[in-house]
Amino acid sequence: MTQATHTSQTRSGFQFPLERLDQAFASMDFEPVTLDRIDEFHALADALIDGEIASAEDIARVQAWTRRSLHMRVWNGTPDGFVASIPLSEKGVSALLAGEFGFANAQRDWVCGLDEKAAALLSWGLAGRTPHAQAAALRALLVGWRGFYSDVRVYARARTTEGQALMRRLGFEECARPDGINPLYGSTGFPDKLGAMLLRHSILGNWEAPR
Repeated sequence: MTQATHTSQTRSGFQFPLERLDQAFASMDFEPVTLDRIDEFHALADALIDGEIASAEDIARVQAWTRRSLHMRVWNGTPDGFVASIPLSEKGVSALLAGEFGFANAQRDWVCGLDEKAAALLSWGLAGRTPHAQAAALRALLVGWRGFYSDVRVYARARTTEGQALMRRLGFEECARPDGINPLYGSTGFPDKLGAMLLRHSILGNWEAPR
């Protein structure tokens, strides 16, 4: 186990390294979304994602359960990008593959709190107002994945041609079409070249020796 993914053992067992995750995101100008900023996050996501998204109340409920799903990039004092990744339990993975999972209908035992080890990670969304912010959001996703969830499968939906192309570049494979239309992709392992790059050019390199 690397230092970046090191967890302490408590009486309840597993403990997710939340402070270190927030530190990693902060190094890229992303802040954790506290419950008093959910409306701000919701407005940003609504502006950047095509189609209807879950309500602020539904998003807040999942964030309160996981305490690590939402981060916003603040640039020159203004939020201009976000990353949303939800740690899933085995039941959550089953619900996702069955087309039942979403912020609006999420159940507590589908997601993981800080004392529950994730069985998988759902990349719910990432976006930015500018190309610079979009690139930062993708980099933040990769740092979170490589540093804290490299031992589980990452799932992502892709509704656009660009999103599907990104999935292929990252080595994801189509594993289901829960709604019968849009593909759900699953990771096949973190790309080695990207992993080496992140160790050289991100905070992960301070915690983990290059492979």
